[in-house]
Amino acid sequence: MERGTWTFIIVTLFLGTVTAAAAVPGVMDGFGGIIIAIFLAYCAIIVIAQLFSALFAVQQIIEGYFEKKTSIRVELR
Repeated sequence: MERGTWTFIIVTLFLGTVTAAAAVPGVMDGFGGIIIAIFLAYCAIIVIAQLFSALFAVQQIIEGYFEKKTSIRVELR
């Protein structure tokens, strides 16, 4: 994906979390609740990014395992 698409996704997730934190009364009342929600959203974004990286690495390993390898004859002098 392009950089703009990722930026849009991150901003959308961030704003959605802040909106949810502001809308839910209870433990997260006031400004402190919004800060906690922002921190948790930031941690979630990091975890998701690491998950995507790990899945990409596993995909590359699996593709490399099943890739048909051709042998090349090497003549030594």
